[in-house]
Amino acid sequence: MEKTMPEINKKAIDKVIKDILILRKDLQLIGHRVTPDIAGFYGELLAWKRLRKAFGTKDYAIKFGSGQSKADIMLWKKNRKINIEVKTSRLKEEWFGVGYGFAINIKKCRLHPSRNFQHPKRGRVVGDFCYFDYLLAVLLSEDLRKARFYIFPRQFLEKNEHHLRNRNKRFSSATHRIVFIEKAKKTDEVTKFDKSLAKNKRQFENAWHLIK
Repeated sequence: MEKTMPEINKKAIDKVIKDILILRKDLQLIGHRVTPDIAGFYGELLAWKRLRKAFGTKDYAIKFGSGQSKADIMLWKKNRKINIEVKTSRLKEEWFGVGYGFAINIKKCRLHPSRNFQHPKRGRVVGDFCYFDYLLAVLLSEDLRKARFYIFPRQFLEKNEHHLRNRNKRFSSATHRIVFIEKAKKTDEVTKFDKSLAKNKRQFENAWHLIK
């Protein structure tokens, strides 16, 4: 299967990254920011480059997810496939205060059809985290020129699933979330787990060794 997947042109990736940076400057001139979907795609491009640097020399092929794939990036090596979900955030002010927020969704799984989550607005949502092996969180500076990478194994999310649940009705789509709080607001929606994760997030930064 790996042999049927076309190679990705690194020069093309670099050009798209450069074009998005130019777009950011042009939008700034008319008082606008890069939209969240473009920032998210930009984060995926940076993630692809960083994964290529870490695993390209280990005979892995780094591909973008497509078709039936539910993950954003896949690492292929012979019959071994590693699914990576990429989430991107810029520093912003949200319900939790000032920081970075990553919306995460469960998805239907054929292996576990009965697993579900009770969303505060959508009601019962069926699914789990089986569609990825690792979550790669990308933190971007406002000018998009600086990025930090955090790697979370799926087992971390499964173990802490209850703490990561979205309890805010304003977020109608996401079932779960991770927040890195820089300055917290006084709200009961910020939990002890959120504060602990923000304090200890450095153990996940550039933790490429966790991807196996």
